[in-house]
Amino acid sequence: MKHITLLACTALLALPMSGQVIFQSGFEDWTGNLPDDWFGIRTNLPQSGVEQVSADVHGGTYAVRLIKESTGHQRFTTQDQTVENGQGYVVNFWVRGEGQIRLGLYDGRPTGSGYAPYTPYVNVTGNTWTEVSLIVSAAMDATDAQFILSLQNTMPPEHLVVDDVTITAQSVEPPPTVTIQQIQDTTDPNGDSPYVGQIVATSGVVTATLGNGFFIQNGGGPWSGIFVFSTQNTPAIGDAVSFTANVEEFFGMTQLTQVNNFNVASSGNALEVTDVTTAAVNTEAYEAVLVRVVGATCTNPDAGFGQFLVNDGSGECLVDDVIYAYSAALGVVYNVTGPVQYAFNEYKILPRSANDVSVVTGIDALAMTHASVYPNPASDLLWLEVPGIAGRVEWTLSDATGRTVAGGVILQERTGIDLGGSANGLYLLTLRQGDSVWSSRVAVQR
Repeated sequence: MKHITLLACTALLALPMSGQVIFQSGFEDWTGNLPDDWFGIRTNLPQSGVEQVSADVHGGTYAVRLIKESTGHQRFTTQDQTVENGQGYVVNFWVRGEGQIRLGLYDGRPTGSGYAPYTPYVNVTGNTWTEVSLIVSAAMDATDAQFILSLQNTMPPEHLVVDDVTITAQSVEPPPTVTIQQIQDTTDPNGDSPYVGQIVATSGVVTATLGNGFFIQNGGGPWSGIFVFSTQNTPAIGDAVSFTANVEEFFGMTQLTQVNNFNVASSGNALEVTDVTTAAVNTEAYEAVLVRVVGATCTNPDAGFGQFLVNDGSGECLVDDVIYAYSAALGVVYNVTGPVQYAFNEYKILPRSANDVSVVTGIDALAMTHASVYPNPASDLLWLEVPGIAGRVEWTLSDATGRTVAGGVILQERTGIDLGGSANGLYLLTLRQGDSVWSSRVAVQR
């Protein structure tokens, strides 16, 4: 026999079966075709999906077979139970057959239409009895609460057979409070978060909204943004929010799901935009970060599915119309702002409005000054010449990941840049004066 333990609010741990037992059922007593103490009003599994089982039961005389052959879960619930706000409840049961099953709770809470976030599904395979322990926390005092066994993808002949359910009140450790950077920063070659599969508490400022969720960010720079999948909570851009949620990987993009304890602390907060190269957009570190690329030329105005390609000299990146559609023109130079999304194995910038895409009309202003850099490759000192300089010109030096490694202001026609602390490799030197942008690739070689 196997044992599976899942927690809905902390990391996976072994649960001691102590505490107060509030419910027990071995499916021994039936009225008609339904087991007593089950099939509460929150059940939407049809009666035809509930069968009495008398062969190969775990204990006693009977068990219950639950049938839901397709995707799209259905609920099989207890009758009304009494729960307390903040109390955790361990639901322990035995299951065999083939299908997916998870735990939920209805307690009338103000979010989620009264339902707690579901635990992740347990995948049941084979006809060996497996012990499962799942935990859910109440967010309301309620006398009409119902514990939920949610199921889908059951397969004949056994589907899912459940027996010997025990519900025990348990103390619950709060989820760890972590920053977005801690969730996102990873050395995993697949880009998976070190917190994947865990419930965490976090916070940030909303930088963009979608129909199925929103982006939040903590400060700026690499690893500072994340997407939150939630249709129940609809904050506005600039809202400072906090909540608990499950960390998941959705086709390669880290996201937060099953949002609970959602709170808006303040509104109208400033957003931090991180300037990156177009090449850096295509890296894990800037996934979900609010970025801006400057002086990027459109190399393909129709890259498919409402997308266009831009390149600032470091490499191409996609701009997508998921939030706002913009008709780009070949050869025109743009500044583009938006969060970075990873979908269909591609990174892309999502402009949020017309303000996030601007044409750089003064691009020739610096180019006509015949700015130059030498020697190239350089070793310890790089010389930058901007003949006829007038006004303030800012320069930045970015590495291949888009990280700014040096920067300053040019106040004279000839400026020396110290490369002593820079590793060998390719860099992008960028000059900016208002809307004017000039870039050049620079190699460091010693």
